[in-house]
Amino acid sequence: MTERAPTTVTVDRDIPFHEAAGETLLLDVYDSTASSGPKPVAVLVRGGGFTVGDKGEFARHAIDLAEDGYLVVEPQYRLAPEHTFPAALVDVKAAIEWCRAEADAYGADPQRVVAVGHSAGANLVTLAAATADDPAFEPDLYPGASSELSAVVGYSGVYDFRAMAETDDAGDADIHRQYLGGGPEEVPEAYELASPVAQATVSMPPTLLLHAEDDEVLPPAQSELLARTLDPLTTVAYEPVPGAHGFPFAGAFYDDVYDRTAAFLQRHVGVTDDPMGVHDGPSLDEGRGPGKPPGRGPTSGPDDPRF
Repeated sequence: MTERAPTTVTVDRDIPFHEAAGETLLLDVYDSTASSGPKPVAVLVRGGGFTVGDKGEFARHAIDLAEDGYLVVEPQYRLAPEHTFPAALVDVKAAIEWCRAEADAYGADPQRVVAVGHSAGANLVTLAAATADDPAFEPDLYPGASSELSAVVGYSGVYDFRAMAETDDAGDADIHRQYLGGGPEEVPEAYELASPVAQATVSMPPTLLLHAEDDEVLPPAQSELLARTLDPLTTVAYEPVPGAHGFPFAGAFYDDVYDRTAAFLQRHVGVTDDPMGVHDGPSLDEGRGPGKPPGRGPTSGPDDPRF
């Protein structure tokens, strides 16, 4: 395997992008000085069961994608139980719209915005795609900016809360209640509205679903169900992959996961050839933003492996 050249990625950290319910949400922007615009934008959304975690978990993906010619954004989103659905979805849409309204200074191409998410984040990016520009879920900021996505990638996501409610153990059911504001009998509309399977339409962009074969948290049946739902609506690929729930962050599986993701995005947003070679986990050059380092190292997994 040929080693990558030293990274040219710089990071602006803790950029405010959404004021909501008394909170100021922040995002990090990864950019490479070796690539010029207009650049497609990749929004990376972590997991954490909708209840825990912070931006920084996708740092390694962000560095590699930036080196491959993307402008990469990793946002925060509000957490349950303090903030129930659809707060996190609105925050992800705000990040997408920030990319169109504010990221021109980085050479962003507003016509090519994609999203990648893991677990709870996979739910949020696919649901953002399914409900693009739906007034019920749009933030108040960035008037005129669209929340549409050109492509979406989900890693071991939860895509149908209604189906999960039939098989949840007590712990998972409690997480869903915290996020959705109650049980399926109390708030059935939330279980439907928060499920990409129920919201998907012909406006869905091309979608790649990777799911761990040995996922101990979310069954592969969730990705299979979404793939069947999307098949008559859009281009969709469902690919079982080795590993457990945290597979996108596991060193043994990272290269395969990244290469599948990069190849899919290349087909749909036309990124130029990788100028840096193959991916061996580059180091990070802290650039424009003084900020703080990611909360987790670039090869680590989520804080809470559940979602």
